[in-house]
Amino acid sequence: MSRRIVAVAALLAASAALAGPPAAAGDVPRGRMGIGDSIMLSASDELGPLGYVLDAEVGRQFSTGVEIVRRRANHGTLPRIVIVHLGTNGPIPSDGCDDLRAAAANRQIFVVTVKVPRSWEGPNNDLLNACANASDRVHVIRWYARASRHPEWYGEDGYHPNAAGQAAFAALIDEVVDDTMAARRAAR
Repeated sequence: MSRRIVAVAALLAASAALAGPPAAAGDVPRGRMGIGDSIMLSASDELGPLGYVLDAEVGRQFSTGVEIVRRRANHGTLPRIVIVHLGTNGPIPSDGCDDLRAAAANRQIFVVTVKVPRSWEGPNNDLLNACANASDRVHVIRWYARASRHPEWYGEDGYHPNAAGQAAFAALIDEVVDDTMAARRAAR
């Protein structure tokens, strides 16, 4: 074999090893994971001690978040509870919710409404609310409603939270997830 073919084969093998094997059916790890954009990233110091594993990045789009959910689910690293705060940086695709539900498989999904002074704020929040209404596995965390009453939680841009806003963001997520999961356990 040529050196080039050997090098490509070695690279492919290394990539496969890093990706790990797909998860066995029904093998879903416990825990809570947040997938988000700069808003979630800014609250990482508050969410981390509450037991949330975060994958958040500045400027992240909803479709990128769906791909992260899909990849982690396929490789067994997506826990049973997934919190998604995306939609700050642009419109959510009309099929975004369906794609998210499919990618997350049998997990509980919490979508967080957005507060961003842009034209897509209302349509994105409508889509996130409709997503939660369409499935008993999807729940909405109403950050927009809570944060809109507290302009003191924001910096000059009106949507990136300051320290008080970051604490409120994390507390709301944790409260809704805890209450929702307790109600689901009680209903069994």
